[in-house]
Amino acid sequence: MPVLRLDELQAVRNYLDAEVSRNVTIKMYTGSSGGIIIPGRECTACRPVQDLLAEVSGLSQKVTLETIDYYANLADAQQDGVARIPAFTVGRNNASRMRYFGTPSDRLLGVLVSALIGASTNKSPLKLDTRRRLRRLKEDAHIQVFVTRDSQYCGETASLAYAMARESPKVTTDVIEVGSFPDLPSLYSIRGVPKTVVNGRVQFTGAMTEELFLKQVLRATGEVEAGGEQIVDYSDQMTPLAR
Repeated sequence: MPVLRLDELQAVRNYLDAEVSRNVTIKMYTGSSGGIIIPGRECTACRPVQDLLAEVSGLSQKVTLETIDYYANLADAQQDGVARIPAFTVGRNNASRMRYFGTPSDRLLGVLVSALIGASTNKSPLKLDTRRRLRRLKEDAHIQVFVTRDSQYCGETASLAYAMARESPKVTTDVIEVGSFPDLPSLYSIRGVPKTVVNGRVQFTGAMTEELFLKQVLRATGEVEAGGEQIVDYSDQMTPLAR
């Protein structure tokens, strides 16, 4: 039974056919595929996510899905920055700075598609000045974007964060769908989404323009000039998280 609706399937196929120019690999970390459920290692979302990714990858010969047993390959998972499942990376030649945790469906399906397209092309949606500033970063920037599948504001912010990861070897982006991980809202004090955390010390709730997002990254890496303009930490373009 198809995971995506017919209109979603056709739209994704059209985007992949038109925009994916080079081979891309989705590397998914999942629970054991042997059918044995070990207490403490349950992953109810793993199978639905794997089915969705298999369906999407089947729409293009240039997209390959690789599934990996997380618990049998903990060293590889650690190297890829994966500490919980379901999770997957998107990239070329086994190298990726774009990670996704949780389920990429509903309003977040476009985030998956944009990651596949972005990984396959040299084109960038970012402005020239943004790209230059990111490439001059001296300190690593770890961007975490917490999202939900029903928020109208999350997709654009997540895709913008992925674009930044593609522009600089200093930037790594995690998009984290909080519905799959009930412990995260309290752990990160998430009251609304999208919530963006950079290097664990700069936080912003709500959608951001490209310019503001760049300022947050520069702020987190210590590259904002002293006496610069004040940067707010929230916007009205956010979806309150249901409690």
